[in-house]
Amino acid sequence: MCCGEDAVLDLPAPVLEALAGYRRMRAASGWGWGEDGLPDLFRWARFSLLGAAFDALAVTGDWAAAVRAALGDGDPPAGVAVVTTGPGGELVARTGPLRPGPAGASLPVDVVVLSDAADDRTVSVAGTAVPVPAGGVGLAVVDVDPAAPAVPVTCGAARAEVVAVTAVPAARLRVSAPACARWSVTDATGGGWGPPGPPAKWDATHRPYWHAREAEFDVPAGPLEVVVARGLEWRRTTLTVTPGPGETAEVAWEPERRFDPAAGGWYGGDLHVHLNYSGDAVLEPADAARMQAGEGLHLVQLVAGNLGGTLVYDRELLETTAGRELWSGERVGMAGLEYRNDLLGHVHASGLAGVPALVHTGHEGTDAPWDWPPNAAACAAMRDLGGLTSYAHPVYSALTDVGQLYAPARTVEARELVADAALGLVDAVEVVSCFDDRGAVALWHRLLDCGLRLAAVAGTDAFLSFAHGPGVASNPPGWGRVYAHLGTEPLTAAGFRAAVAAGRTVVTNGPWLTLDVDGAGPGAVLDRSPGDRLAVRAGVTGGGVDRLVLHGAGGTVLAETDGAELAADVPVAAGTWLAAAAYGGDDEHTPGAPVFAHTGPVYVDVDGRRVAVPASARWCLAALDALEALVTAEGRFDPARRAEQVGALRSVVEAARAVYRRVASGERRAGPDGAPAHDPSAMAGADDSDG
Repeated sequence: MCCGEDAVLDLPAPVLEALAGYRRMRAASGWGWGEDGLPDLFRWARFSLLGAAFDALAVTGDWAAAVRAALGDGDPPAGVAVVTTGPGGELVARTGPLRPGPAGASLPVDVVVLSDAADDRTVSVAGTAVPVPAGGVGLAVVDVDPAAPAVPVTCGAARAEVVAVTAVPAARLRVSAPACARWSVTDATGGGWGPPGPPAKWDATHRPYWHAREAEFDVPAGPLEVVVARGLEWRRTTLTVTPGPGETAEVAWEPERRFDPAAGGWYGGDLHVHLNYSGDAVLEPADAARMQAGEGLHLVQLVAGNLGGTLVYDRELLETTAGRELWSGERVGMAGLEYRNDLLGHVHASGLAGVPALVHTGHEGTDAPWDWPPNAAACAAMRDLGGLTSYAHPVYSALTDVGQLYAPARTVEARELVADAALGLVDAVEVVSCFDDRGAVALWHRLLDCGLRLAAVAGTDAFLSFAHGPGVASNPPGWGRVYAHLGTEPLTAAGFRAAVAAGRTVVTNGPWLTLDVDGAGPGAVLDRSPGDRLAVRAGVTGGGVDRLVLHGAGGTVLAETDGAELAADVPVAAGTWLAAAAYGGDDEHTPGAPVFAHTGPVYVDVDGRRVAVPASARWCLAALDALEALVTAEGRFDPARRAEQVGALRSVVEAARAVYRRVASGERRAGPDGAPAHDPSAMAGADDSDG
């Protein structure tokens, strides 16, 4: 079945029941769906200045100060109202430019409450209670009809009215494209407009967008900016129209390609997308299919996962479709799993034939509150069900020092990856993700240096049910993607998985990147002798690229250019790997992240021996020491079984140490196996002193 913007999917009864349950939760509890584990900052996801507030938070470390810094001292931007509750209980409101809209429209207004009081207060905004701690901040997002623009705000006996919108005459806009596309229509104040039906979303730059092939809808009369795009492979276009009152303006888009990897057998996928995860809307798989079509994304994996509590969102979708595609044809959909432990790291699995018994650990208040068993056991269980295992969003920092990966405690980074990769339990790493790709590259290169063959993949961690943020979470799916080389094979989930497992991948958030080493591409293994030479060519297509680099083992940059093509003659002395990467700054096709792309490596064995860089092995040994110290100090374990549970993790760490010690000693491993066998059944029952 081919699925696109007009798809109607036959959903199994358990999925329909789960969706109905989500709608009841949303109706009863609002945006958070009653999710106990919802991080506090997620409650600000609809704040239109969230990006600026996050930037300020990185400097101040104080959320209230960050919100105040994002707002500034002057008038707030259109669509934002600021209400200050003073020491004497008074309420003072200020607004900026009024957002225009025809009567009957629904315009979102951010009402930010600032406290200058010494006590905690509760402020009512249009009937919604907003708790505001002393000196703190609160937020209510109110949908306002321009025909009745006043928003009442009260606190005790104090009362104020906020007016942030104004009624203007209506016009109409009709848009169309040959295929489903991503549309952004904004008025002169930046307000977003679109048709009813498709979920309205905002990307990391706070640009509103939605997906459709064609639509007609009401807009305010006056100048409108129309931006239309279709993922990474088509050029983004910006147009301006100015419909008068009662008039209909029309935009017909003819897309222009930037590049066409599928013509060479390369298909792009996003392996880490959440369909429902609390938030603004309850979505069905057909909504994901529409977004996928509008981004020109060949494959999307919708992962089941918990957020912090017991509820595993979209578990029923995985349970009822495991082992088969959700839809197929030009585009493929599949269900997967994100196994989540916030101390040890998150791992997603593709191609599961079923659902493992354990799908999360370490979340208080759930039936799996302890950081046990180690992630190694979870990886082994997913592998047993046919899953291809990938560590998600591995590093939050640029990782200039190994200690950055292990503090503070629960940052969802890939802390156990260094151990699990050594034990041969990991297939891939998200080199493009929602976190810092520079850190992911640094970690991945260290593991490659130790002879571990881990594919590069991409997962955006997009929350499709979130209209706004946090960060890049509300970006469209596929804003970062992994291309897998299927050659002449048709696109299928199984074929894509096999190509990733073989390392035939390129990851990117914008440009297209190619690599050729003696006629071989990413994932190839070449056996050479000392003194041989390798002819290497790399090329990049797309905007925003400043540097094209050829990386090799041991942190070496073998060649570099600021142009679009690179050629090098590389001498062979010992086992190594070669990969191309493109680095840049801002580009309109890459919302919210620096431009980046990286090929999977071509592996070069010398006389049958893999690469072995002792310095990188010592780095990995230091990482294992930091992991053991972190788990001992911060891990949550059953008090009655602490020695046993800590011992299980130490068993994993010690087995991994043996691998890296051999590399650190200069031993070069022969293929084909990437790591020694390790019995995962021992991980759950190991006994050791916890010191």
